[in-house]
Formats: sequence, C-alpha cells, structure tokens
Amino acid sequence: MIIKSEDANRKIVGPMTIAEYKINPDFSGALIAMDGVHGKVKCLKEDRIYFVIEGNGKFIIDDQEHDVSDQDLVFVPKNTPYDIKGKLKYFLICSPEFNKNDDVFLE
Repeated sequence: MIIKSEDANRKIVGPMTIAEYKINPDFSGALIAMDGVHGKVKCLKEDRIYFVIEGNGKFIIDDQEHDVSDQDLVFVPKNTPYDIKGKLKYFLICSPEFNKNDDVFLE
C-alpha cells in the first residue's frame, strides 16, 4: 500500500502542523512539525511511536524528562501521561489508528 502525500489529511492544531495518514484500523501515521508545547495528555487506547526526524526537544513521560534530537525513537504506551516540548519534526505511528476522542488532556 502506498499513501500519497496529497491524500494526507492536513491541519494545524496549536503549535503543530500535521499531515495525517490513515492506514487501516490497526495503524495510522502522521508527519508533524511542532514549535512549542504539545500539552500534557494520555491516550486511552493507542500505543504511540515517535521518530524524531529533525530538531531538539523534550518528551516528558510519567514526569521524567528525556532530551530528544534527530533520529531518536520514543515509545509511549497507552494510558501513560506525557508531554512534548521543543522545535521538532517527527513521524508518529499510532496503534490502533489515531482517534482524537481517545486523548485525555491533563492540563
């Protein structure tokens, strides 16, 4: 399966510019450029994998800060509070597919 860039759902959410790719009910992906603070959240049903393409920032996972930069991979299990800060470009993989109704904002 190939999903073309022109088929991505594009949107701006807070400090993020997002190109979302629906794959199937088990997976979705998104290319995200962010400059700022994501906001503390936990996802009720999705595991998330972040691959940092470029930039520098921090992932705060369960109140522990982790510096990230180019080519770092971050795994956030479902039901785990986390936040992201910095100027980053990353690819996000969600399993099962992203559903905004599964996010609980904690701030």
